[in-house]
Amino acid sequence: MKKTLAFVLSLVLLLAASSAMAAVEIDYWSVFTGADGATMQSMVDAFNASQDEVHVNHTPMTADDLYQKIPLTVQTGTSVPDVAVVHIERIPDFVEKEMLYSYDLDLIAEAGVKEENYNSSAWARSDIDGEHYGIPLDVHSYVTYYNKDLFDKYDLNEFVEDGVLTFDEIKALGDKARAAGWDGEIFDLGWMRAQMLGYYAQLGDATLTEDGIHPAINNDAMKQAMQTMKDLWEGGYTTVKNTDYSSKFYGGELLVWSEGIWMKAAVVDAGINFGMIPSVCYDPSNIKNWTSSHNFVQFADENRTEEEDLAVAKFVNWMGENSITWAQNAGQCPAHLSINDVEEFKDMPQAFLADPDRADELAIYSYQYWGLFDTAFSRVGWDFVDAISIDDALVQIEQEINDAIAAQ
Repeated sequence: MKKTLAFVLSLVLLLAASSAMAAVEIDYWSVFTGADGATMQSMVDAFNASQDEVHVNHTPMTADDLYQKIPLTVQTGTSVPDVAVVHIERIPDFVEKEMLYSYDLDLIAEAGVKEENYNSSAWARSDIDGEHYGIPLDVHSYVTYYNKDLFDKYDLNEFVEDGVLTFDEIKALGDKARAAGWDGEIFDLGWMRAQMLGYYAQLGDATLTEDGIHPAINNDAMKQAMQTMKDLWEGGYTTVKNTDYSSKFYGGELLVWSEGIWMKAAVVDAGINFGMIPSVCYDPSNIKNWTSSHNFVQFADENRTEEEDLAVAKFVNWMGENSITWAQNAGQCPAHLSINDVEEFKDMPQAFLADPDRADELAIYSYQYWGLFDTAFSRVGWDFVDAISIDDALVQIEQEINDAIAAQ
């Protein structure tokens, strides 16, 4: 009897061990740390608990760390993650340097990952030379917050009844509030790169280059966008440069605030009764919000098996279909279109960004030298409103990028 019982117990343990061994393990690197890192880890844990076919090992790190670490990792072929999250703007450079594998669309479709399930603007930006390299987790845009209590107090709601604010309306609401006794700030000089690229996209194609290599932003569209902000600054409608505009909005000292959807939680914590609408625009019929997207990619690794690729696809598909947590706790807008069927999401202020009929409002940029562009563009910052001419600013930006390209 004892021998029989021992045999049965051994068999149960063996079967349990075999079951555990059957799970395909995949290594996942992400650029999420802090609160969003904790949210991502909770989602990974939920995925692992939801099934026994795939087990994901999540390694979060800062974006700078990942972008510095991954080239050597790929070059040496050691400890290459099976899947990683990167910013969509980085994908063209990774492709050019042959650091990424494209997705086998037939293979990932077996796990449910299909183009029609995703935000079209985000999906299209990682189509390069007939191959597809990224699967979007989210879209995150620079939008417009406004203080509802202050809009009520100074009778400004007429300006946001249509869900949009134009540059002319920024001036008009500012004048009206000031006439009624408002002595705070009207609009902000915020994150220059995000603000300006949204405005720039409204005036032409969302492109930073014409030949795919050299920058091409010294043009009439960018000059007009910069002049718009210079005029607002000179008219006293914006905060001064390098102001802590976030604290001003949290403290009820700013009427209209340009910021990312990812700051929603901070606004809620500050106790502000706020509204969220698209980026300030020239024409309500041509709205554009600067937008980025976190994308799942697979870095080159000749040792990765098809079984692991399929496991990655199962994980990515689950993350898309269960992304309400990402919206609720990380303040993001999921790119998987199933989010539009989730009742809790429909009441979230960022939900308009997920509307498939408004996908063309998302200005997502793709440029091989995005990192160089970002550095040069950000270095100028808001200096063009008072310290340097717009023409000189654009010449400086393009020259710095071209010099950096030539030095590579």
